[in-house]
Amino acid sequence: MNAANSMVRCGLTMAVALVAACASKPTIRTNVDPAADFSKFQTYGFFDEVTGRASAYDSFATRYIKTAIDNEMQKRGFQKSGNPQLLVNTHVQTKDKVKVTESPSGYYGYRYGMYGWGAGVSTSVDNYTEGTLNVDVIDSATSRLLWEGVAIGRIHVKSRVDPQPAIDEVVRQVFEKFPKQPATAPQT
Repeated sequence: MNAANSMVRCGLTMAVALVAACASKPTIRTNVDPAADFSKFQTYGFFDEVTGRASAYDSFATRYIKTAIDNEMQKRGFQKSGNPQLLVNTHVQTKDKVKVTESPSGYYGYRYGMYGWGAGVSTSVDNYTEGTLNVDVIDSATSRLLWEGVAIGRIHVKSRVDPQPAIDEVVRQVFEKFPKQPATAPQT
């Protein structure tokens, strides 16, 4: 069972690399608990590591995701801890999609020894993969979900070769909507 869970997690974390490789800017959606006071939290940790539910190993994509989240949380003044106040959990999903577009088409010209015109429909079929990255931040004392950030986008094949920069960018975009933003440097 543990080996199966590890394989599923590996597949899902690789999918986040694909989400991060979105051809265009992904759609970012967030939800926040209006009663949450993020100023009272100083530490965070990853749900799988803190609860002991970690897989036997982390894939490269998992490492990239965790590193990007570490960077974003630390920019906001949080410190990683083995006994955190906030738990961070991620989930990734991909879905194959088909987009069919029909548009009217016509012609005018010389055919079969005469001039004429005709009408028809031009059909275009586009197969692609859509990916979703979900980042949850939970109060570890109450197990209450405080914030959720979701990125949904079309996966760009080109970024599969080097997913780390794309993962960093998508995680950055998700955290742009996090309630606690990085302190800005004073203007001199």
